[in-house]
Formats: sequence, structure tokens, C-alpha cells
Amino acid sequence: MDKKFISTIALFAVFIGFLWWGGSMITSSLAAPTKDGESIVYGVLLLACAGYALVSILMLPRKNQS
Repeated sequence: MDKKFISTIALFAVFIGFLWWGGSMITSSLAAPTKDGESIVYGVLLLACAGYALVSILMLPRKNQS
């Protein structure tokens, strides 16, 4: 396989992983009886990393279709 294709798939996996991890941290800390502010902050940071990965995916060069 092409290195560009593998790196794109890896970046997409990072996006999905950070999105799932950050979302689950936030929802689990908000549902807990004692809300932990540290978990919420870490969850927001993970969601920010997922957003950065998404922007990186969207900024990748595209093939010209003719």
C-alpha cells in the first residue's frame, strides 16, 4: 500500500480514538455523583486533539479529478 494512504488511515484512527476517548471521559465524569473537574479538563483536551486531527485530515491535498 501507499505510504500516504496508510498515514491517512492512521490519522483517521487517531481522530476516531481521541473523539471516543474524550467523549467517554466527559460523559462518565458528568454522570458520576462526584464530578471530577480534572477528568472534564482532560476530556476537553482530548476532544481538542481530535479536532486538530480532523483539521489535519481536511487539509490533506486532494487528487485532481478530470
